[in-house]
Amino acid sequence: MRLIHNSRLPLFRTPFGAVTTGTTLSLSVILEDADPNQATLTLRTWVDEIGESRYPMTHEGDGIFSVELECTEPCLIWYSFICNIEGQPEVRLGAPQGRTGGEGVTYDYAEVPSFQITVYKHREVRPEWYERGMVYQIFPDRYARDEHWRERTLAEVEKPRNGIQRRMVEDWNEPPVYERAEDGSIKTWDFYGGSLKGIQEDLPRIAELGFTAIYLNPIFEATSNHRYDTADYTKIDPILGTEQDFTELCQAAEKLGISIILDGVFNHTGDDSIYFNRYGNYPGVGAWQSEDSPWRDAFYFHEDGSYDCWWGVGNMPAINESSELVRERLLGKDGVIRKWLRAGAHGWRLDVADELSDDFLTEIKKAALAEKPDALLLGEVWEDASNKISYGHLRRYLQGSELDSAMDYPFRDMVIGFLMGYKNAYQAAEDIETLRENYPREALSCALNLLSSHDRPRIISVFGGGPDESQLPECERSKWRLDENSMGLAKSRFWLATLMQMTFPGVPSIYYGDEYGLEGLTDPGNRRTMPTKEDLHDFDTFAIVKNASAVRRALPFMIDGEIKAFALNDEVLAYTRTGKDGEAATVIINRSLRNSHCVTIPALGECASDVISGHECEIHNGTVTLDLYPLGSSIIYHHAEQRLQEPLDHGAGVVCHITSVPTDDGKPGTIGAPTRRFIDHLAAMGMHYWQVLPVNPTDFFRSPYAGPSAFAGNIDLLPESHEELAADFETWKARGGEDADPLYTAFKHRNADWLEKYCVYMAVKKYFEGESRHDWPADVARYNEHLIDDKRFHDEAELQAYMQYRFDLAWCELMNYAHKKGIEVIGDIPMYVSDDSADAWSEPENFWLSDTGKAIEISGAPPDNFAPEGQVWGNPTFRWDHMKQNGYRWWMDRLRRAFSLYDRVRLDHFLGFHSYFSIPAGKACADGRWLAGPGKDLFQTAYDELGPLNFIAEDLGYLTPGVRAMASTCGFPGMDVLEFSDYDVRCGVHPTPGKILYTSTHDTSTLAGWCTRSFAGGDEPSGVEVAAKLMSDALTSDAPLVMMPLQDVLGLGDDARMNVPGVATGNWTWQADEADVAAAESKTAQLLRNNNRFWGEA
Repeated sequence: MRLIHNSRLPLFRTPFGAVTTGTTLSLSVILEDADPNQATLTLRTWVDEIGESRYPMTHEGDGIFSVELECTEPCLIWYSFICNIEGQPEVRLGAPQGRTGGEGVTYDYAEVPSFQITVYKHREVRPEWYERGMVYQIFPDRYARDEHWRERTLAEVEKPRNGIQRRMVEDWNEPPVYERAEDGSIKTWDFYGGSLKGIQEDLPRIAELGFTAIYLNPIFEATSNHRYDTADYTKIDPILGTEQDFTELCQAAEKLGISIILDGVFNHTGDDSIYFNRYGNYPGVGAWQSEDSPWRDAFYFHEDGSYDCWWGVGNMPAINESSELVRERLLGKDGVIRKWLRAGAHGWRLDVADELSDDFLTEIKKAALAEKPDALLLGEVWEDASNKISYGHLRRYLQGSELDSAMDYPFRDMVIGFLMGYKNAYQAAEDIETLRENYPREALSCALNLLSSHDRPRIISVFGGGPDESQLPECERSKWRLDENSMGLAKSRFWLATLMQMTFPGVPSIYYGDEYGLEGLTDPGNRRTMPTKEDLHDFDTFAIVKNASAVRRALPFMIDGEIKAFALNDEVLAYTRTGKDGEAATVIINRSLRNSHCVTIPALGECASDVISGHECEIHNGTVTLDLYPLGSSIIYHHAEQRLQEPLDHGAGVVCHITSVPTDDGKPGTIGAPTRRFIDHLAAMGMHYWQVLPVNPTDFFRSPYAGPSAFAGNIDLLPESHEELAADFETWKARGGEDADPLYTAFKHRNADWLEKYCVYMAVKKYFEGESRHDWPADVARYNEHLIDDKRFHDEAELQAYMQYRFDLAWCELMNYAHKKGIEVIGDIPMYVSDDSADAWSEPENFWLSDTGKAIEISGAPPDNFAPEGQVWGNPTFRWDHMKQNGYRWWMDRLRRAFSLYDRVRLDHFLGFHSYFSIPAGKACADGRWLAGPGKDLFQTAYDELGPLNFIAEDLGYLTPGVRAMASTCGFPGMDVLEFSDYDVRCGVHPTPGKILYTSTHDTSTLAGWCTRSFAGGDEPSGVEVAAKLMSDALTSDAPLVMMPLQDVLGLGDDARMNVPGVATGNWTWQADEADVAAAESKTAQLLRNNNRFWGEA
C-alpha cells in the first residue's frame, strides 16, 4: 500500500498555501497498491484552542480520495490523513519530519508531523507605499551629524546624572568600543552625535539609490546610544534633535517619495526613565521610587521589591501591558502609536514582538490603522512567523489582526547558509518553498528581507569569512577587517546575495553602509559610523546594490509575482518568479568557489534572454541550457518573440540627414527635389530604410538634438526661405486663409496639443529679439492661453503656424514619395528638450525647474571614451514622478507626433529611460549621479494607447542588468555598432541577436575613419580597404537589418564625420556629392543582391 499527498501540487491541495477566511479548501490523497473499495480515509485536523476534528474522505475513483474543508476563521490548521483497511494496521500520512509541507510520508504511529494551513483575514487597505519599495535601515547615532551636533551632544552628556554616565566621541571614525564596569555592565555610553537633521541632509542620496522607506532604530529619549531603553516615548532624544526636526524629516522625506518607519519598544522601558526613574534623574515619582507612583502598575513588581525585565537585563524593566495607564499612553487617541504617525511616520517595527501578547498586538494594529489606514506594522520575529511558538503559545502574528509581516530572518539564514556552504541548494529551495507555502501572500509581500542589521554581523564580514568572535576580545571586534582577498570573495558573494534579495518576494532592506561595503562583526562592530564622502574609495558594493535593485525595478513581477524554487544540483539554486500576466524570469545562482556548472531549466516562453550577460539563449526541446562560472549568476527572462515592438523587415538602409543630401546649388539639403532624387538613389541601391536625424528646429550650433521644440518641424529644411514663406502666408490669407483651407484646419486640430504654445513662444522670442526666455518680463515668463490674442504676438504666431503647416505638407509629400519607392523612413527623437524651448516655457511642471523657470537638474553624461571629462549637456531633466501621475501625457503627445512623421522611430539615449545622469545646475559633471527613469512603464503606457511600437532603441553605452531587463521586456531592437564590438571584427562580423547592425553612427568615426585609425596605422587607403571588407561582412552577416551611414557607403574617412560628441562647433555640416552617390549605386546594389538584402528581391 502506498499513500500519496503533496501539499504543493494542485492535484492534492487547492488552492495553494495560505488561504483567506471563507475559502473552501480541497484536499486529496491517492491510494496505490491496495483496493480503494476496501479502504477508509479520514482527514484529521488540529486547531489550537479547538482541538481535533475528523472528516471522512470520499473515493472519487482511480484511488483518489478527496474532502473539502471550510476555512471560516483565522487560525492555523494542522492536518494529516488516517487510512484504515480491514485486516491491516492503521497508517497515517503526514508531513516529512521537521517540515510542514511538501511530499507526504507514511507513518505507522499516531502522532505524526502535520501539514500546515495558514488561514488569515485579508487586509483591504494595503501598505503599498512599503510593499513596492525598498527599505534603508539607519542606526541614528552613527549615521550623520549636522552643524549643531556638538553643542547638542555636549549639553546632554555633560548634564549631571546618576547611574550610567555618557560621553561624546569627537572623532567620527573612531571604532566604537564599550567601556565596561568590573561586573561586565556598561560603565559609559558613547555618543557620536548623529542626528535627525543629519539624516534629512542625506535624503537626496537615499532617494537616488531608490529607497522608498527608512527604518529608524529607536529615536526617543533614552540613556543608551541604541535607545532600546526608552526614557520618554513622547520626546525625541535631544541628542538627535527635536519633535520639529522629526516632523521636518518626515515632510522632506515624503517630498522625495520616502516614508519613515519607527522602532517601537513596547515590551520594556529603561530603568532610567520618567516611568521607572530608578536613579532620580527625572522629576516626578517613578515606579522604582514608590509604591504610590502612578507608574507602579505599569511594571511587574514582586513582594521582595524585584521586578520583571526583558531577558533578565535589569536596566530594561518589562511593561505591564494590561495596565490601563500603559494602554492609554500607548494605544489611546493621543497615545504614542498615533502621536508619531500623526507627526509624519508611516509605520512601526515592533521590537521583541514575541514578548507582546496577541491581544496587545491586535490593539496596536487597531491604533495604527485608526490613524493611518495604510500604516505598516512589522514585528521582530526571528523564525517562521506563521507558526512561531513563544512561551508555549502558538502565535497569531500573520493571521490578519496583528502584524503585516516580520523581519525575514529565515530569508537571511537561507541566503547565508546556501552561499557559505552550510546548506545545499536542495535545502535552500525547501526553505523558500516553506515560506511560500506557510506565509499569507500579503505577509510574504511585506516581509523585511534583510542581510545585515544592528543585531547581526554586517553581511560583507560574514561573506568574507569573519572570525570566531569568541576568540576575539570585545575591544578588537569593532576593529577587525578583511584582507584584500577575503574582501574580493565577500564582494562576489554580496552580488549573489543582493541579487537574491532584490528578486525575492518581500521588501529588500539595506543596513546603512552596506552599500559601501562597511565591515563589522557583532555589536558594537556592526554599529560603526557611516563613512563620510571623503572616506569612500571603493564603490564596488555601491554598484552591486544599484545594479541588483535596477533589475527589481525593471521587472516589476519581481515585486508582486509568484515564486517557485528548485535545485539544479547541490551547488546551483534556482527560482522562477511569475507575474499575473504570465511574464516570468528564472534566477539561477552558482555558489561554488571552484566549479562551473552547465544547467538546464524549462523554457517558459517563445524566447529567453539572460539579463545579466545580455545573451539571447537558444531553446531546444522546451529547455534552456546555460553555463555558470563559479559564483556565477543568471536571470533568464522568458518572453514571447513579440512584446511591445513592431516587427522589423529584413534588409538594409542608409543613415543620412536631410541637410546632408546632395543639392544642385551646394546649399544644405532640403525637402523636395533633393530628397526625391536621394530616394531614387536609395531605391536603385535596393535599400528599404532611410534614417534621418531629428527634423525639429535646431539650436544655434545647428544640432538637431537641441532646439526650441520637441514637436515642431524645422522650416529650414524647406526649400523656401523665411521671406518667401512669409510672402506665401500673405497670399494665402488673401485667398481666405484657414476658412478656405480645410487641410489647414485639420492640421491645427491634429497638432492642437503643441502648436499654439510653440507659435506663441516663437512670436515672443522674436518680439524680444531672440533673448532667452529667462530674460523675458514677468507677464510672458510662462505660457498662458491669452497670449495668442496679445497684439504684440498674434500676427507672428499666426505666421509660425502657417510655416509649420507648410512643413507638414512638404513632409507628407516626401513620405508618400518614399513609400512609392519602397522606402520607409526612420526618424529620431532626442531624449531631452532645450532649456530655452517652448516645451520648458509652456509646461515647466514636466521638468526639474525652479519657480522662476530656471533648471534645477540638468542632463549630461559621465566620463567615457568619447569625453574623458564627462559631458554637461545642459538640458533640464524630466519630472518623471509628475509625468507618471498624468499618464505621461506629454510623452504620449510627443510619441504620437513622431509616429505621424516617421515609419519608425529611433529613441535616442534609450538607457536614459531606465536611469539617467543628472547634474545639479551649476555643478560640475563630477557631481552628477544616476537617477531612476520611468522604465518599461512609459512604453507600456504607450503600447496601451498606441498599439505595437515601431521603436529602435539607441542602447549604446554601459548596459547594466537593469537596462538589459528593460530592453528585454520591451523587445525593441537595439543597435550593434561595429566600432563597439568586443571582438576582432576583421575575423568575421558576429552581430548580437535581435539587434540592428550599424557600420557606424553620426556620433562615431566613419567606418573608414575607424579602420584607418585602428587597423591601418593611419594609412587611409588601407583603412578604406578594411572598411570595404567589413561592409561586405556586415551585409553577409545574419543581422536582420544592416544600417550604413552614407559616408560608409561612399567609403569616406573622418573628414566626413557628422558629429564629435562634447564639441559644440564644426558639427552637422557634412554634405554628400551627387556624383559620388550616383557612382555608388551599382556597387551597393550588387552587394545587397549578393546578400539577399535588395528590397523587393530578397
